[in-house]
Amino acid sequence: MSLHNSHIVPGDSFSKVTTRRKWYLIYISGQVRGQLSRNGKRYMVNRLIADYDSGENKSDKEGEKLIGFSLDNAIVGLCGLNVEPTNGKYGRIRRLYILPEYRNRGIGTRLVKHLIRYAGRNFEGIVVNIGELPVDNFYRSLGFRSVSNSSFTHFLALSVR
Repeated sequence: MSLHNSHIVPGDSFSKVTTRRKWYLIYISGQVRGQLSRNGKRYMVNRLIADYDSGENKSDKEGEKLIGFSLDNAIVGLCGLNVEPTNGKYGRIRRLYILPEYRNRGIGTRLVKHLIRYAGRNFEGIVVNIGELPVDNFYRSLGFRSVSNSSFTHFLALSVR
């Protein structure tokens, strides 16, 4: 399966109208949840919806964005950009998730690159906290550098436009 039949579904194409943003989130998560039920790994999507429902993260602050990656009319990846809570000059990559059978095809790279370009309008840098996940090389390949910080593990400086 090639990426030429794919596209990034921008979360802000529905503007800042909450009901439409909620519909978009449910649409993405419903598709991904259905596919995740096969292997039982629903944590990422469940957390995304729980954060939205609780009001903790609705991806609706200035500069924030939630995007999905569609391939053959199905959402196969998600990624979000939020304001970093410890420093409002930075955006934070959150909830990058690609369905297992679509990994290592460049989808995560395309999602993160899209958010890097978008973040340049509002932020001086982007951070990510990879925790214990084995994705250090992935973020380094996109220009991030490892940092010692209690809130994030990687940083990418941006030129604000």
